[in-house]
Amino acid sequence: MANSGNAEQGRSVVVRWRMLAERRLNYLVTLYETGRWKVYYGEPEFLKIVQEARAALKTWEQLAPPDPVQDKPVEVAIAQAENAAMLPSPFTQLPSADGVEAKDDLRKA
Repeated sequence: MANSGNAEQGRSVVVRWRMLAERRLNYLVTLYETGRWKVYYGEPEFLKIVQEARAALKTWEQLAPPDPVQDKPVEVAIAQAENAAMLPSPFTQLPSADGVEAKDDLRKA
């Protein structure tokens, strides 16, 4: 049992490195598309960096192939966890007190 947890943690680390390599390559592509790369790099240096980023991404993809179901951005995972953990409010089912009723669930605001 403990080994499966370690294997899962190891995969998680490798997946995060792969995602970081993807972000780095996307950043370099954005630099190229906007022309900002010229401010920071000369052409031969920039081409070398892009080639290194592509090679790194290819290596990480071999170690941890992309899985669209499991590999989602942190923001998406957090939002899904919050929605799954949200239970209905117990106050919406209470009878009104002095004519006051709970019309809106303020947790969703």
